[in-house]
This record gives sequence, structure tokens and C-alpha cells, in this order.
Amino acid sequence: MNSPLLSRLGSWTWDRTLLLALSCVAVCIWLLSTQLIQPYPHHANWFESAALFPQLSLLIMAVGGLFEIYQRRHQSASGESEELDSSAANIHDAIAMLLAFGLYMLAVPFVGYLSSTLIFLLAGCWLLEFERRTSLILAISLSFTMWVVFVKILKVYFGQSWLI
Repeated sequence: MNSPLLSRLGSWTWDRTLLLALSCVAVCIWLLSTQLIQPYPHHANWFESAALFPQLSLLIMAVGGLFEIYQRRHQSASGESEELDSSAANIHDAIAMLLAFGLYMLAVPFVGYLSSTLIFLLAGCWLLEFERRTSLILAISLSFTMWVVFVKILKVYFGQSWLI
């Protein structure tokens, strides 16, 4: 005897099933995150915990996946698509930004959060061909703001580094 829930799940498209599976995985990892982070400081305030950003990211991923499933279920029948036009995308820019982000992630523990973020944002603006003035304003203001929020206010530890 099939339950109505199982029959409805069986009629889902592969993308909705994948979204549900990824949302469930994100919730499971979120629940286990305090055991996965070693050593986990149980005496730390919640906003100073090493698990804050992983848990927040996983929660956003899980809720976003469920919201996307809901959105796909209630798509308008008008035939209009809300998807972006991918013909304007440049795959070379996307690959360059992914490589730059990979280098940025590797550089943060060694060079420092503020310096790495500034260099990454300047490189990203250069790769995406922003104007020089816009690049400087964005890179300096965003890197300093993020440094103050993450390092000074939330006290996120990024490891020992050469610079700030």
C-alpha cells in the first residue's frame, strides 16, 4: 500500500528530488556540526563559536533548497521564465573568478584575512573589467567592513598569518 506522500514524491522531477536530498543532507550536517568541529569550545558564546558560520551557511542552504522546491511547485503557468539569459555569460570570466576564489581561500590563513580579501576583491574587479575608481572603492570598503565584522565583532579566527 503506497502512501499519498510517497506517490507525490515519486512524481517529482529529478531536480526537485535533488534539492530535497541536499536540504536533508544540510540539516544532518548542521545537527552534527558541533561533533565535526574539533576541538569544539562549548563554553564560547554562540556568536564566537567556530560553528557559527558553518551552521549558518548550512541552515541557509537547507531553507533555500526547500524554498526553491516550493517555488518550482508553484511556477506560473504563463510560460514566462524567471531564469537568467545564459547567452550573456562568459565562461572564461567564471573560471577565472573560481580560480581566484580558490587562491583566496588558500591565502587567507597565511597572508591574513584583510590583506587576502583586499587582493581578491581587487583581482576580481580587474578580471571583470570594473573601472579603477569603482574597483578601489569596492575593494577597500568591502574588505575593511568584512574584516571589522568577522574579526573584530564576531571574533572569527582565521589562523596565524603574516599580515592582518
